[in-house]
Amino acid sequence: MKVKYSLALALSHGAKLLILDEPTSGLDPVARDDLLDIFQSLVADGEISILFSTHITSDLEKCADFITYIDDGQIIDSADKEAFKASYRLLNGKESELEQVRSKLISCRITSFGFTGLIRADDFDPDTGIRSALPSLEEIMVYYAKKGGSACCITC
Repeated sequence: MKVKYSLALALSHGAKLLILDEPTSGLDPVARDDLLDIFQSLVADGEISILFSTHITSDLEKCADFITYIDDGQIIDSADKEAFKASYRLLNGKESELEQVRSKLISCRITSFGFTGLIRADDFDPDTGIRSALPSLEEIMVYYAKKGGSACCITC
């Protein structure tokens, strides 16, 4: 209710841009969904814009139309949501295939079944035979968060 009150207060002044930090944090799933519906209805006519930061990627999947990913104060990528996701590939392969792509991976995870890693779509050659899929926003965020050094791989 506090979030809804704050939103109503901001809108009462005729605000055309709302800047919100973690607006759905601490809300239960139903309240979060209701608030995201309110956000979508506010921006539908193009008169109001909402800029919000969040770590809850499902919120972004539901209502964002543009993503800017910032890590440690640096803009990593910024694009329309679908173009943003399409600019990456999530690779799944055998550990023996890893050397073909290791130097281009953002990060990866090695398990007893092989490896999974994130790569920029422009850096991936489908002719390697390694399976690829479009990642979710959460997968992109997780693999960037695990990045360390030069395509660091985490063994599980």
